[in-house]
Amino acid sequence: MRAAGVLLHISSLPSDYSIGSLGKSAYEFVDFLEKSDQHVWQIMPICPTSYGDSPYQGVSAFAFNPYFIDLDLLVEDGLLSKEELPEKRVCTRADYGDLFNNRFKILHKAFQRLDLVKTKFQKFVREQAFWLKDYAIYMVLKEDHNYASWDTWEDGFKFRNPEVLVKFEKENKDRIKEWEFYQFLFYDQWMRLKKYAEKHNVQIMGDMPIYCAYDSVDVWSNPQDFQLDSNLKPYAVAGCPPDAFSADGQLWGNPLYNWGKMRENGYTWWVERVKMALKVFHILRIDHFRGFAGYFSIPYGAPNAKGGHWEDGPRYSLFEKIKEACPNANIVAENLGLLTPDVEELLNQCGYPGMNIFQFEWGDWNWNVPIYKGYPTNNVFYSGTHDNQMIASFYESLDEWHKQKVNQLTGIVWGDKPNLKIIEWCMKTPCDLCIIPLQDYLGLFDDEGRMNIPSKASGNWQYMAKKEDLSSWLSNYMKKITKESGR
Repeated sequence: MRAAGVLLHISSLPSDYSIGSLGKSAYEFVDFLEKSDQHVWQIMPICPTSYGDSPYQGVSAFAFNPYFIDLDLLVEDGLLSKEELPEKRVCTRADYGDLFNNRFKILHKAFQRLDLVKTKFQKFVREQAFWLKDYAIYMVLKEDHNYASWDTWEDGFKFRNPEVLVKFEKENKDRIKEWEFYQFLFYDQWMRLKKYAEKHNVQIMGDMPIYCAYDSVDVWSNPQDFQLDSNLKPYAVAGCPPDAFSADGQLWGNPLYNWGKMRENGYTWWVERVKMALKVFHILRIDHFRGFAGYFSIPYGAPNAKGGHWEDGPRYSLFEKIKEACPNANIVAENLGLLTPDVEELLNQCGYPGMNIFQFEWGDWNWNVPIYKGYPTNNVFYSGTHDNQMIASFYESLDEWHKQKVNQLTGIVWGDKPNLKIIEWCMKTPCDLCIIPLQDYLGLFDDEGRMNIPSKASGNWQYMAKKEDLSSWLSNYMKKITKESGR
């Protein structure tokens, strides 16, 4: 079925409290999507973030970001009083400093009323036993070590000495329970929102990064599953090879998986991760899919990616196990970047939709590229993603010759809004699903709406929509072009 949707992260929803949340704005956004005939809401990873605030470098592959817990809903549930809420203010950018310094002081007050939801909380703890306690212990240890990376902790904690951890757990039972409680609060609010979305014919597409951050509970609690030496330091890390855009390549620095060890236990960690994600989301986008066919391995400590080399990934053996555990999984593969025949073969074996992005589809601007030849229907088409320029900025950055090429393709003439004409062209592609960032609909430029500039260390992930952005005019326009494109 042909459908359309919008990309907007939870953090970018309008809010009075420093960041978007799972409360009123999220429900209103679902209403806006339904009214606009949009049936997919795509978000970014919802994991807890760390230094740099990137949802693609979270401290856990399973846990949720407590910043997204809605405070007004906690008042409705009796877990906070109105007097305990922070002062409301107009938020134009996500304020991670305020959140880090103040949000948990407020959530702690809700924890003191745990007895109001004790039965539901205990059920959640039982159901999430695979990952929850390790995460909560890790976060308490993080607090005790001033948020330093786990590899700098005392050996008893660093190497997970069972006696040391049992003693620590006994001495910090309530603090560990509090971190588990924050996860419960998110999950409870999330599942209510998901149910509401289902009632209004909106499916939520989540996002799963392929790699874990080194300073994460996943690497700390499962070191055998990663390429680490006897001192638990990585001996190889992830990245991308040099190309026309970067002479040094990209050095991401994430530890690589020990695929051989993971294969021995049936890829249990990966299977549980995907199962959890598919319980939370209707559709799951898996980032950097090409890394499952073959991954770029860079020696740890290298100054750049030049000295890296390709290694074989798990290929279909991993997805065979995932399909056994999740036979009806609705998965989208992010198949961007350097694609080789082994990647195409894996994608065909899995049968997952891939992705196409307007800004990436021009090649060397000749006539022998997909944008002129058409696309497979089993794909998702985007004007851009969280890593791209806003489509308005992309268009303005083109020289006149290239601008004319886009004008000819999309029918832009003097007086048109180029962002809308490009969106209309994207919507008419044969791809079954078309996703457009809200900022592109709004015609925002990079300085107003860009979510992320890759390789930029700070200042990303801060875009927030305004309440007035979700106007009747925009809803009617989206509905009109969706109908005209047969979606």
